Amino acid sequence: MKKWLVGAIAGSGLLLAGCQSSPEVASTEAGRVREDDLYERMKNETTQSGMTFGEQMLQQILLEDILEEAYGDQITDEDVEAELEREAEQYGGIEEFEQMLEMQGMSMDDVRTSVRTSLQVRAAISDHVEVTEEEIEEAYENYAVDATVAHILVEDFELAEDLIEELNDGADFGELVAEHTIDTGTIETNGEMPLEPGRFVPEFEEAAMELEEGEITQEPVESQFGYHIIKMVEMGEKGSLEEERDQIEDMILDSYMQDQMVVQEAIGELVRDANVQIADEDLAGAMQQFLQEPGEQQMPGGEQEIDQDLLDELMEDEEAMEEEPTDDADEDVDSEDVDSDDEAEDE
Repeated sequence: MKKWLVGAIAGSGLLLAGCQSSPEVASTEAGRVREDDLYERMKNETTQSGMTFGEQMLQQILLEDILEEAYGDQITDEDVEAELEREAEQYGGIEEFEQMLEMQGMSMDDVRTSVRTSLQVRAAISDHVEVTEEEIEEAYENYAVDATVAHILVEDFELAEDLIEELNDGADFGELVAEHTIDTGTIETNGEMPLEPGRFVPEFEEAAMELEEGEITQEPVESQFGYHIIKMVEMGEKGSLEEERDQIEDMILDSYMQDQMVVQEAIGELVRDANVQIADEDLAGAMQQFLQEPGEQQMPGGEQEIDQDLLDELMEDEEAMEEEPTDDADEDVDSEDVDSDDEAEDE
């Protein structure tokens, strides 16, 4: 075979290889979506946080990897399951919790991942902050120990008002629980459950803590679950500072978990030690805010704060799990056909 023919065949093979499209991820009668097209679009479309979809997703992946490397050995499967069961209690148990997740298009594995990451963030914050004796003493002064409360949860405001009136007239709380509550997990206990700080949504906890022993809320307490009628069954007794110290330190740490600046500083320390290298220049800003030293001015393009949706996930904000999940991808994005392969073939 002549040399020029061998060269022509080889050149043709290279040309065909260069024109092959990336794998297909979706198609319609209007055309096909390729992996390369999706990747490029994710790198260029901006979310409400100011980051691109690609930067946002890369940030989440890198943070999960960094946290797992730093604290994966400290957070056991038993820790995750214990925290998961604690979260599920307010929904009536694991089974009811799982049903709620399914309605929102989530799975228990999704939540386990979120819980594990949240516990790792908590460990990072614990290493980052120094809880002072002054903080502990101040928190002790304002500390309300666990009490026992009961509630009736209904969907209708007027029904809640009617039930309060019945209770004021002497109706039995447990009987009304059995007849009306939609919180099936507390029916067997006549609506009773321990009032642990930080366990319930703020509206419920604040209203309950204002009650005296034996007192009932005189107005329905609204939350995302419905309308609550709350009764203070038994007030707890506060022990000494040393007896309550561990619980108080946990409460202080919980408050730091809700402080975005503290979370960002704690995670930032880990990120700066992780030697993050981003090869794709279009995604270089994914970790920019974490790479700044505390107090250092943001570089151009890195002025946005850490994505709040991601922070909520990392901190496992309980309200975030109670709401239906949102997805930035639900935003309407105009599509445009990009076909550079034809130009390559012409050349």
